[in-house]
Amino acid sequence: MLLLPLLLLASPGRAVTRSAGSDGRITRAHTARVHMIAAPMPGWEMTLAVAADFRAPVTTTTTTTIPPTTTTTAAPREVPQVRAAAVTPTTAPPPPPTTTTTVYRPPPTTTPAHEESGQASWYNASTGTCASPNLAFGTVVTVTNTANGLSTTCTVDDRMDPSTGRVLDMSEGSFAKIADPSQGVIEVRLTW
Repeated sequence: MLLLPLLLLASPGRAVTRSAGSDGRITRAHTARVHMIAAPMPGWEMTLAVAADFRAPVTTTTTTTIPPTTTTTAAPREVPQVRAAAVTPTTAPPPPPTTTTTVYRPPPTTTPAHEESGQASWYNASTGTCASPNLAFGTVVTVTNTANGLSTTCTVDDRMDPSTGRVLDMSEGSFAKIADPSQGVIEVRLTW
């Protein structure tokens, strides 16, 4: 009987008690209106089957009827989709080739070991050769025309008369590199 008051307190609406007789039929034993402290929920009904006679064993069945619940579901939120712009595949330019640059630097300018200035002329000899009154054979001499700055080299392979007053006689081909052969005699600077 302790179960009934608790169920009556917890159940809104009307409670009906039923009991089963010896033949197994359930008969209505008691109907009561249940008053709740809180307002009852409309449409709730609870049916209780309780034994009327506590002395005989009875099968008890509890049936609860609850109306279907209406559930309001909000429409699912649309998730914004981010779409990437079409990207044109590009190939990166190849890296510049690795190069090693060697800069040629001429040796520092040094004052030539020997220098002489004077007049030079030309004579009929092999191109690239010259005659000197005092330089050793095989000496390579750089001849610079002091009037225009042009220069050439020649190798001493002949002797000339020192009384002429010239410092060098050149082949016509070598002379033509620094002056017009029609000039005949020019001022030069010799270095070796």
